[in-house]
Order: sequence, then structure tokens, then C-alpha cells
Amino acid sequence: MSRRNRRGGQRSAPPTATNKRRTSASDTLQNLVAGLGDPRDKASYGRYVIGRVIDQNELEVLYRTNWLAGKVVDIPASDMTRAWVTRKTAFTDEQMKPFYALEKRLKLKAKVKDAVAWGRLYGGSAIFVHVKGQDPKAPLDPATIQQGAHISLHVLDRYRASRGAGAAVLDPISSMFGQPETFRIAGTSLEVHHSRMIQFQGAELPWQQYITNGYWHDSVLQRLYDSLTRYDTVTQGTASMFFEAVVDVLKVAGLGDMLSTDEGTELVKKRFALAAMMKSFNRMLLIDGADDHSQKTNSFAGVKDVMQQFMSDIAGGADIPATRLFGKSPDGMNASGDSDTRNYYDRISSDQEDDLRPPLELLDEVLMRASLGVYPDDLEMTFNPLWQMSDTEKATLEKTRADRDQVYLAIGVVTEGVVAAELLENGTYSKMTAKDVELAQQLAGPMEDPDVDPAANPEAPGPKDPAAEAAANAA
Repeated sequence: MSRRNRRGGQRSAPPTATNKRRTSASDTLQNLVAGLGDPRDKASYGRYVIGRVIDQNELEVLYRTNWLAGKVVDIPASDMTRAWVTRKTAFTDEQMKPFYALEKRLKLKAKVKDAVAWGRLYGGSAIFVHVKGQDPKAPLDPATIQQGAHISLHVLDRYRASRGAGAAVLDPISSMFGQPETFRIAGTSLEVHHSRMIQFQGAELPWQQYITNGYWHDSVLQRLYDSLTRYDTVTQGTASMFFEAVVDVLKVAGLGDMLSTDEGTELVKKRFALAAMMKSFNRMLLIDGADDHSQKTNSFAGVKDVMQQFMSDIAGGADIPATRLFGKSPDGMNASGDSDTRNYYDRISSDQEDDLRPPLELLDEVLMRASLGVYPDDLEMTFNPLWQMSDTEKATLEKTRADRDQVYLAIGVVTEGVVAAELLENGTYSKMTAKDVELAQQLAGPMEDPDVDPAANPEAPGPKDPAAEAAANAA
């Protein structure tokens, strides 16, 4: 017996799991008159699904054979390491020489670039830091590295460094929480502790997808796969159109009857092969009076606009300006492409801080302890800017700074020493040194005249007589 409500009607059935699903599935804009959002609307059936994931073999073939895919991988990796870094410390250049020599011998810059590139291509890579005499399975402690230790760096892509036999890191405080405790080097039985594997990632995945993907992220080409395919289809189709840019069309009476026999077919071949040969000799086509000749020409109007649209699609997906990715001039009147380039360089600068700084700081500490025996506490590492001003822009900036300094010097806000120190820091004068700054600071202070005798000037302070001072105080 069904229960009734106070008005005498039957109570609606309680919501079931099925009803809930149906309700949530229909929570969208609907217009039953226009057919928007109801079963008649074809767009309501669209949904995103995971397509085919590019495997290692196809990634490598794509990288080797498709110049556009190669540039998508290589350009950001090159730009992130091209200008490299500047290190500031109280150590002199002479004291830092062993470190710079070791950095050069290990080809640190090139290996970091390779690691970033392979991370983008495969979805992950790592630099294996090997310290001779230390157990690879033990955690890496840079403080234990002695001066003169033999260091080697090996760049491994994700397929050469798989998860080891150890369990995942379960300490939530650790930066490697939930990630493998050890990695196994492909083709060997060697297992390496995760702290000795400095990782570089590709396109980051959600947590569950990351685990499913073998504790590595995605290739940057995965998201661009459809865009690259469409662009190649357009370019290849356009190239194929040139084979039929102009096609001769001949209407021959009784052609079907002639082709019905082998003898007739051979006669047709010989006839039109001879006609084509004569046309190539004297650019005239000789045909029978009963035949009809015409030409079909393909139109390429609009192809350029379509290709540019696909180029913009790939440039947007890769987050690389079209001027940098395709080497094309910017579109629009008075467009120089500077704004796009500046925005791109800002993005690269952000990636350097987020992705490159932690690995480089660890590598610096390892290499400095091995070469200098100590890691400077005051070390500051800055990434050199990618954007370089023109000579005109530099001159304008220096003129603006000079006018500012002149105003502040006149009202006493700054001294000549402060201005000189900033000139040295900005590198305004290539031959300016710290001694010049010190001299400017001395000249800015009060100066004493060595030819003036303090005794000749009673008001001038001079050496005090203790006895005279005591008598004056007693009086």
C-alpha cells in the first residue's frame, strides 16, 4: 500500500542512485522549444575520452621525422638553458676557477638541456649523480662529498629509468611522497636511490594518471598530437594538389570502343603518348578535328588562410610564438612580434624558477663540494635574461638613469658612491671596478688639507693636553 501525503496524493518515490545519475546528467542549460540540451540536440552527446597514448616508438619516429614536433620539444629546452646562469658569492673568480673547470668538464649546461628536452619528449627524464665510492642505493648527502671526489653525470630518459623494486616513499613530509624509493637503470641490475636521480618532467598529469603512467608524466606532444596530424594533412594535401594543378582533358569520339580491345588500347596509348611528346617539344597539342581538348585548373585560393589557422593552433598549443616556432614574420600592421616574444620569455623565466632552480642548486652544491671542498652560504644564482635590448634602447635607459641620478645628487638623496656602485652592478662601464666605487665613496666624504696647520687655527680641534684640561675643569 502506498503512503499518501496530507493533500491525498501519492508521495513521490525516494531518489535512487539511478535517478540521481539521471538528474546530475541533465544539469545543464535546456530549451525544449529550441531543442537545446535535450535528446534532439546532437551537441549534448559530445564527451571527452582518452584517445590513443603515443608509445615510445612513435614518439621517437615523430621526433626524428617531423621537424615541427622536434622544434616543439627542443625550443623551450634550448631557451631555458641558452643564457645560462650567473653565480654571485664572496668567493673571488680565482677561488671559483676549480668549480667552473669541473662544470665545463662535465658539460653541465649541455646535460641539463638534454634532460629538459628528453623530459618534454618522453614525459620525464633524470640526471643520475654518481659519486665514486658511494653506494648508489644510499641517499645522497652533498655534505659527505669531499674535495677531489670523482663525479659523473648521466642523462636518462624515463624508459631507461623505471621504478625499482623498493616501495614508494610514504613520508608525507618528503618531497618524494608517493613516488618510487628507488629507480632501476634499464639493461642493468643497478638500483639508484631517488635522491641521486634529479628529475625533469614533461606535461604534468593528475595523480592517478601519473601512477598509471609508471610514475612519469606525459610527453608534451601528446596534447598536440591531433593538431600536428591535422597540420600535416593540410600540408600534404596541398602538396598533392600541385600534381594536378593543370590537367589536360581530351574528349575522343569512340574512345570506349577503342579501349574494348587490346589492339585498340595500344593504339590509344601510342596516339596520346605521341601527342604529349609533341606538346613538350613545341608546346602545341595536335589532335584530330573530331576530338575536343580542355584544361582543368585547381584553385589554391584560401589554402594560405587555412594553413595559417592550423599554424596558430599548434603555436597556441605549444605555448611558443609563431615567430619563434615557424620563423614567420608577425601578422598585422606595424606588428613586430616583440610583445609575443616578451610574453614567451616571461613564461620561460617562470619555468626556470619552478623547474630548473631546484635541480641546479643541488647540482651546484655537489660540484662545488667536489671542486672547492665547501659550499658558499652566500651563493646567489640568477638566470640571465633572454631578452636583449638594442643599442638604442640601452642608450635611452642609461640617459633616463643619468637624469634621475643627477636630480637625486643635487638634493642630497644619494651620494656619488651610491651612483658608482649601481653603475658597477648594471655593467654600464665594462672597465669599472670595485676600486673605482671605493674611490668615489672617498671623494664624496669631507677632505682634509695637508697644508693647513691645526695649531695656527685656534678654532680647529687639535690634540688635547690632559693637564690643561684638568685645570680648566677645576676652575
